[in-house]
Amino acid sequence: MAVLRNQAARFRQLLREPTSTTFLTNLAIMGAATLAGALSARELGPAGRGELTLMALWSLLIHIAGSLGLHSSCSYHVARWPDRRAVLAGWFRRIAARQAIAMTAVSIGVLWWLHVHLRIGTLLTIEYTTWAAGATIGLYGVTYAQGTRDFARFNRARLISGAMPAALMLLGTLAPRLTPAEAGAAYLLPTWCGAALAVVWLRQGSRAARGARLSRRELRSLWSYGRRSIASLSSNLANTSADQYALGFLVPASSLGMYSAAASAVTPMPALIASLGMVGLPEVTAMTGQAKADSTWQTLRRAAFLLAVLAPPCAAVLPWAIPLVYGARYAAAVVPAELLLVGACFAALTTAVDAMLQAHGFPGFACITQGAGGVVTIAGTLLAGGQPLGFVALASSAGFIATFALAFTRLWLATRLSRREPVAAIADSRI
Repeated sequence: MAVLRNQAARFRQLLREPTSTTFLTNLAIMGAATLAGALSARELGPAGRGELTLMALWSLLIHIAGSLGLHSSCSYHVARWPDRRAVLAGWFRRIAARQAIAMTAVSIGVLWWLHVHLRIGTLLTIEYTTWAAGATIGLYGVTYAQGTRDFARFNRARLISGAMPAALMLLGTLAPRLTPAEAGAAYLLPTWCGAALAVVWLRQGSRAARGARLSRRELRSLWSYGRRSIASLSSNLANTSADQYALGFLVPASSLGMYSAAASAVTPMPALIASLGMVGLPEVTAMTGQAKADSTWQTLRRAAFLLAVLAPPCAAVLPWAIPLVYGARYAAAVVPAELLLVGACFAALTTAVDAMLQAHGFPGFACITQGAGGVVTIAGTLLAGGQPLGFVALASSAGFIATFALAFTRLWLATRLSRREPVAAIADSRI
């Protein structure tokens, strides 16, 4: 009995660790996202799903480009400069407000152009003009919590924006017919709830600043890391969604909706593996020397092991799961989904590699790796003319494989350099 009690105590302690709680949170978000995607696909059909995908993709592009990479800079510098967290919270709160205003203005112009030329619904277009602003504010709260290693807040905020849409979508299905605008609102409301929570957290975090300001050297460091990160994030979006951006102009909305369902079916794989990089980023950032290199490879070994456990069952269930979950109209998405799963496995490993590259101070290198993958994907999509969808999926997977190979090589070189550094604690911004 004593042995069982000890094992149970160790298991409970394991579940309370940041890696475990973040993994479970990602699992809950994955399940909720799958449910929301399935409900929207079944209720809206391929055409309605295609309209919703177009609005979401272009709003995401505005969000990433308009953030200027400062979300990554937030988590990195909050972890690296613990003595300056209050000042950083105040600075990022002001930056978030300015970026939100700019993104709303840009969203109005871009999304209205899509509304006119691609015949997207008016109400859905109006709704998504505010999505980028809300997502930007909310993400500052998430990255600030990540930098402080407050993974309770970190996971709570992500659950709001990641799991609430499914609950709202369930309520929407009670209506006689779910419209794209109603589905869009189910994603928009949780986004702004997360933004409100971020404002509260950043305001609380900045109270101890008492008029203190960031030095010019600190500001240069923040903007420099952001500039390197924005290139990486933009390239990552190009790599992960280039096929769908291109399809939006090459094929009807119904074909895009079909391909989007296939992509959504394999999206959980990178999301689950990403939990290891999320937890490892602030931990590895605060290390130096041999300890930094060892912790880096330990994170990657965990990612590879988890992927080896999850990928085979996922491949086995896709052929019957897609028609069951999304409806018989999406049976044609099975072949693209199986091909996309190969790329999703490499994309999952790349999330951990990119997080470790950020921890080693190389956030900009992902621009090269993700950019190369995006070029491969776009070239393959254009070569096929958007059809057949299986060929587009194959091109997308080839892009992810190229991305992983380049990123892994750069991380291996970075850890070799790290081993030569003297071990020293990173205590404040003066180091």
